[in-house]
Amino acid sequence: MLPVLLTLLIVLLNVGGVASILLQFGHGEWSPAMRSTALLLGLDVVGLWLLRRLREPG
Repeated sequence: MLPVLLTLLIVLLNVGGVASILLQFGHGEWSPAMRSTALLLGLDVVGLWLLRRLREPG
């Protein structure tokens, strides 16, 4: 159950993050958009690492 919820959280985080980044780039806000991109990638790495740890046996 927990891996399913974590997967859903990662997907929703990416959808919202990409929308936010596109809006920031659309308004010409390059610096905040780059920071949001770095934060999104960092959270993806942490989320995928946690997901892998949850799926390992033992």
